[in-house]
Amino acid sequence: MENQVSDFVLFIGRFHPLVVHLPIGFLILAVILGISSKFETFKGAYHLLDLTLWLGALSAAMACVMGYMLSLEGGYNTDTVFLHQWGGIALAILAFALLAYRKKAKIRPLVQRIGFVVLLLLLLYTGHLGGNLTHGSSYLFQYAPNPVRKMAGFPPKINRVHKEITHIDSALVFEDIITPILDARCITCHNNDKIKGDLLLTSFESVMKGGESGDAIIPGNSAESELFKRITLPHDHEDFMPPEGKAPLSKEQIGFMEWWIDSGAKTNATLADLSASGEIRDKLEKYLKIGKYNTILNNPIDPINPSVVDDLRASGFNLASLSENLNYLEVSAKIGQKISMNQLEKLTKAKSHIVHLDLKNSGITDESLTIINTLPNLIRLRLDQNPITDDGIRKLTDLSNLEYLNLSFTNISNASLALVKDYKNLKQVYHYKTDVSGTEE
Repeated sequence: MENQVSDFVLFIGRFHPLVVHLPIGFLILAVILGISSKFETFKGAYHLLDLTLWLGALSAAMACVMGYMLSLEGGYNTDTVFLHQWGGIALAILAFALLAYRKKAKIRPLVQRIGFVVLLLLLLYTGHLGGNLTHGSSYLFQYAPNPVRKMAGFPPKINRVHKEITHIDSALVFEDIITPILDARCITCHNNDKIKGDLLLTSFESVMKGGESGDAIIPGNSAESELFKRITLPHDHEDFMPPEGKAPLSKEQIGFMEWWIDSGAKTNATLADLSASGEIRDKLEKYLKIGKYNTILNNPIDPINPSVVDDLRASGFNLASLSENLNYLEVSAKIGQKISMNQLEKLTKAKSHIVHLDLKNSGITDESLTIINTLPNLIRLRLDQNPITDDGIRKLTDLSNLEYLNLSFTNISNASLALVKDYKNLKQVYHYKTDVSGTEE
């Protein structure tokens, strides 16, 4: 199709998405003026109605012509294009008809208002079809409540429940890794309504079918797979995908695509089936935020109230954000300061935000640990050089996210180590110069 149409026609057609916003704005303004003219407050703006109708009608006609030129490029659902095209033509004709009707010596206000209501409904319908061509037919109603979906002719939402991936070997490579990448980066141009290059990427079967450029995926050979070629071209190349204006695949996503293709591009294979290397496993665990990368830090949290920060600093604590992009906090006692129970109570105001807590040599006792146990998101906890015992450690029962615990120079024994072994995420425990027998861990 593209070879049979002049480049100039396609060039002009590419302006359709820009020009199409003009009739939308002008005609919506005309509808507002036309319908509200019955109210005395708006009669002063009534003289603008003919001008906005003229501009709306002319720009609608221009958008129709450019839209037809754009459709010659191909890659769109023909039924949706047909309805969108004739919706646009009808919109332009109705706008001109309303103009002609208003030139009559005597007009009936009710007839005019009905015309404007029809114009608005037609504008919404035609615009919706245009959105379908750009984003896919389910885009607008994807997250709509079921009653709204039903009115729009869509089936109820199906809440697909996938098994929770707790171990990397249980992940289905295509379903859990490749499909989300395609959905996020490619599906807007390769869906049932917009099939650029005759390439549909909505299922494994359609991916393997390929498009007008041949096989999108050649199992075992990423270098010759057209899809992989396109996503690895220089970003300024004419054939680079996704096109300019859309976020490209990340380095990690490209690596996963390459590995999946070179491993045979199978549909229901797990990592174990594909004999994934340790490096791939680690990268995928990080990407999927599972295994050692499954931490509380993966869960976004709102910024803490500044007044709470000021209160904690006034109570003798140092505070810092964990990183520029995270609202979680590192909290430590000021050097040489002994922390009282009243001061510790202040920490509960920020209990969801504190993930690192350093109370080294700050006079923490067994009783103090009752308060520390109320900080559920702690990942690192330093209690070294404090007079705590096994009785205090027994109070730490709710720190399920704890990964690091320093108990050096305390009065704990082997009993404490037996207790902390039940912490599922704990990776490091230090107990130098304690009553624990054996060597430091």
